[in-house]
Amino acid sequence: MPLTWTERWAGLRVWLLTGAGPWITRGTDARPADLQVFRARNIAHGVPRLRRLALALLALNGLAWLTDDLLLGAIPTVQPAMAEGRIVMTVFGLVLVGATWVPFMTRGAGAVALGWLGALGLCAGVAWTMGRIGGPSSSWFQSTQVFLFVSLLAWASPLHRLLLVTAMIAVVLAAYFGPQPQHWSDAMAPSAITHLFFVGSVVLAIGLRLDGSRLRLFLYARDAERQSERLEAQVDRQTARIQGLLDHVERAREDERRDIAAELHDEMGQVLTGMRLSLRVARTRARADGNPLTGALDQLGEMMQHLGWAVRNLLVRLRPRVLDDLGFVAAAEWLTRRTDALPGVRCTFVAEPDLPPIDDDGATAAFRVLQESLTNAVRHGGPERIAVRLDAVGGQVRLTVTDDGVGFDPAAAGPGMGLMGMRERARARGGRLVIRSAPGDGTTIELTLPSSAPPPHHPANAEDR
Repeated sequence: MPLTWTERWAGLRVWLLTGAGPWITRGTDARPADLQVFRARNIAHGVPRLRRLALALLALNGLAWLTDDLLLGAIPTVQPAMAEGRIVMTVFGLVLVGATWVPFMTRGAGAVALGWLGALGLCAGVAWTMGRIGGPSSSWFQSTQVFLFVSLLAWASPLHRLLLVTAMIAVVLAAYFGPQPQHWSDAMAPSAITHLFFVGSVVLAIGLRLDGSRLRLFLYARDAERQSERLEAQVDRQTARIQGLLDHVERAREDERRDIAAELHDEMGQVLTGMRLSLRVARTRARADGNPLTGALDQLGEMMQHLGWAVRNLLVRLRPRVLDDLGFVAAAEWLTRRTDALPGVRCTFVAEPDLPPIDDDGATAAFRVLQESLTNAVRHGGPERIAVRLDAVGGQVRLTVTDDGVGFDPAAAGPGMGLMGMRERARARGGRLVIRSAPGDGTTIELTLPSSAPPPHHPANAEDR
């Protein structure tokens, strides 16, 4: 649907005042706050840019001052005026640089006024100097027009830029013709002034184009930032949801393990006990009667014994009863002793007294991390010594498993090591897992879990009450 004249005029007015016309903001999610941020950034960057420009012009002015005698010595009318002009511009440049360090001149209207001062002062100083050297028919007047391009260094709204370019042209004319009124009678004056306005128009057109491009690129960048933030928030929500599901699955798996272990212990324990008693009675009667099945019954007894061991190992892998009955510290010591019973491995356990309590989920996570750490050490590390330590750090419980095995590169570890599962268990319980290892240097796994104890209560003093 085409725009009405009222809408076009409103869009033109907004563009003149802010630079954010409909043709600039089309295709972007422009907001008033974006324009405020854009102006603030331009002011913040404009003052240091003005300072650097002033210092560069001071350096160029000083360098040219040293070469004036060599280059302009043959023109007697030029040298004195140029020297006085360089003195004036040097003083102005120093004042301008000093003003950029004044706090109120680097914010808001002060920064805008400082930019105008720099642009108009530069044009005035150059035009005043060139006017003392030659008239419009000479090339000295044309050199003043180059400094109109200084206005392109910073962004400005269209109305602001129009006023700035107009003011710079007016200052050039005033500083050039005011002290030297005889230049008005020069035959080339009308042509030179016309050319000055033409250059000003070109500078204005280039400035408007640059300003629109700068603002449009900024709005695109803001859109990209917002899109990135939205995507990050969406990823965070999905990640939190997935982690919640993983926590739920892990908790359900532990509950299922506990139920299966309890049922196996109760049902299989009773069945195996009954079978063992029946087998003992049968072997006793067979020996008394001299039955030739005695050897087969003895062999069946050994098989029953192995089956009992297998069931106990299965129960341990599913859910050791000691973890539920006596807690994590006792379960960690029990698991350490089981590892110490293996041939060729010395496994020690040390626990500080009065450790902070951890909840059931934290105890399960810590036990599984310890179980995985000891299994990895024995299976992959080939250590001679393994040290398990429990202590308190900053009100948290810390589990440290250290071995003197072959070590490995944690960054290159494969999925069979179970490191990701250990890290996920620590994260789900609000803890932290640190793995320190290198080939040939052994391995240290450190798990820190928060305590489930409530924070200490400090009664209010009488003064507080």
